[in-house]
Amino acid sequence: MDLDRSKKNLIAGVFGRAAPAYDRVGPRFFTFFGRLLAKHAGLRPGAAARVGMKGHVVGVDLSEAMVAETARELTRQRLSNAEVRVMDAEHLTFPDASFDAVLCGFALFFFPRVERALREFHRVLRPGGRLAVSTWGGTDPKWSWVREVLKAYMTPVDLSTKALDTASELEAAVRGAGFARVQVVEENAEFVYADEEEWWATQWSHGSRASLERLDPTAVERFKQDVFKRMQPLKALDGYHRRFRVLYGLGVRMGDRLGVKTGR
Repeated sequence: MDLDRSKKNLIAGVFGRAAPAYDRVGPRFFTFFGRLLAKHAGLRPGAAARVGMKGHVVGVDLSEAMVAETARELTRQRLSNAEVRVMDAEHLTFPDASFDAVLCGFALFFFPRVERALREFHRVLRPGGRLAVSTWGGTDPKWSWVREVLKAYMTPVDLSTKALDTASELEAAVRGAGFARVQVVEENAEFVYADEEEWWATQWSHGSRASLERLDPTAVERFKQDVFKRMQPLKALDGYHRRFRVLYGLGVRMGDRLGVKTGR
């Protein structure tokens, strides 16, 4: 098995196991920043609601479980103009010039070949179509010690291929895929974990569980109690505050010099 496929299988597996709890425990920061992603793409207040019945929204994910959970949510919200498919973003099966907008939330840094995924996004956009991607802009300094504590138990599993956590790096990646009018917008927001257990449950609901899964049950419990003890100085009256910095990479696919037209 090649390294790219092995990496993708690892990511799909981790998020498959996280899917039932993904953004359903703790502060809903994925939902919050996802709405901002749609806003920066010009699709506010939400992609599916914005396009109306004449439009169509298609979501893709490597994980079958994440797709299944999203499909159930679409059914619950009665969004008949949206669907979700299992698909590799580096090998999209859509025809050229298929979409008016492509959004990618907190996933670009996972792709083994980031540049290939961005070129695929460029390919499936119609001329004038908009790209919006989001990446983490670094760790809250007050919480950087958690990873150092984990290193005492194991070498942390890093699912990311590229950090893309600086404006210059993200801008270069988007521009390198052929996009024009490229800009990077920074957003900051603070969220609160009600208590230690809520923080802990959240770690199992996204990519952080990749490292925790490698520990045996005894080590997991030791690590948990170690972190809980060290968290105490951060405790406020309403819980534990953490600040998130997010970068949004925005761009437009331009037509050729003759002016490309596409049918609707």
